[in-house]
Amino acid sequence: MLLELGAGIVFAGYVGSMYYARKMKQQHRRDTILLDVSLQLSSTIKRKQLLEVIMTTTAGALRAEGSSIILLDPDSGELYFEVATGENHQQVKEIRLQPGEGIAGWVAMHGQSLLIPNTANDERWSSRVAKRSAIATRNMICVPVLSNGALLGVLQVINKKGRRPFNKLDQALLESMSAPVAMAIENMLLYEALEHSMNSLQQTTAAKEKMESEMRIAREIQESFLPGDQYKRHHCKLHATLMPAREVGGDFYHFFPLDEEHMLLCLGDVSDKGMPAALFMSAVMIWIKAKSTEFSSPEQIITAINEELSTEYSTMFATVFLAIMNTVSGQFVYCDAGHCPPLLLRNGTATTLSSQKGLPIGVLVEAPYAAQSLQLLPNDRIIMYTDGITEAENEQGKWYGMDRLQHYLTHQQHCSTEDQVKLIVNDVQSFAASYPQCDDIAIMCIDYHISLE
Repeated sequence: MLLELGAGIVFAGYVGSMYYARKMKQQHRRDTILLDVSLQLSSTIKRKQLLEVIMTTTAGALRAEGSSIILLDPDSGELYFEVATGENHQQVKEIRLQPGEGIAGWVAMHGQSLLIPNTANDERWSSRVAKRSAIATRNMICVPVLSNGALLGVLQVINKKGRRPFNKLDQALLESMSAPVAMAIENMLLYEALEHSMNSLQQTTAAKEKMESEMRIAREIQESFLPGDQYKRHHCKLHATLMPAREVGGDFYHFFPLDEEHMLLCLGDVSDKGMPAALFMSAVMIWIKAKSTEFSSPEQIITAINEELSTEYSTMFATVFLAIMNTVSGQFVYCDAGHCPPLLLRNGTATTLSSQKGLPIGVLVEAPYAAQSLQLLPNDRIIMYTDGITEAENEQGKWYGMDRLQHYLTHQQHCSTEDQVKLIVNDVQSFAASYPQCDDIAIMCIDYHISLE
């Protein structure tokens, strides 16, 4: 009896270990596929190339005969096939689906994934696509592509190769792939919006109309790329502001979450004003978001952006301070590309962050950049700013200066981040009085506060 019981235990352990090994193998394959997809998606933001990459990687990962990225037209609410793989994909490309039409329309409307083992038995199935493309659809998976809760489109694969249809593991994999796909499509759309604005500007012919249109478009571009003026996550809270000296300036700031605990922060200053600065600034912000999906450290992101912009925009450059902050632990890793050194406000004393300063981006393709790290303590505050603060000038030709800024901050330790930004701006304006300024002002104030709800 004991021998039988022992044998049973050994067998159960063997079965359990085999099951665990199988699960680990499946997880490893999934992680490998997702890493490969993310790397390939970060290679371009051009529509045709990007969507072809999405389709190729999706079909390959799911062993599908065909795949499609179906994008949402925000004006009409229709879904349209931008690219499809498989035979006769040119016909599929032209199809538009009405809101709610077919399986893709249902997924878009409800925001839920669907696994269809047999499309012929599903009442939501629309045969219009199959008839136009002459592709007999047997089974499929369809998942929504979302960015911050907003629908960008639908991703689907059809006809799994082999005898068996798609299963739940395939569905989970495609759902996981939709996140990096959404990020890539969002960057593509931002880039296209920038190109559209540039084309609109070029079509303006009359001199006066051109000037007015340029300033309006540039201002719209600048405002559309700003992420807002405040953010709160875990133990981090920030507030930022941008004040152009003219209608349009070259200063900018950006912040967005990278994952559950990390967020990217950056602030910079383009070497020009007006429309050229707005366009260059927009390109910098697009590349920051695109490269942050490919690289995980500030110096790698800065290096990659510099390589892109030094080639494409050789006549302009920008100083940038970029950091990645752990909003739980307070780890603050940063890279300085020729920008003003941020200030650390700790225990009532304002000191500059030490940094290994690199060249501004856009100056030299192979410029080296290095990252440094700071462990924030509870109630620490970081002040990032542009030289429109320290170089603000009064009627006597004197600058506001770093000494005045540091002295002023030592008396502002306990105000909120929003009030901190307002107080700095007010003090600079009070110093300059009515004397006109020629440089922009951008400020970002970040708190690390353990008791923050």
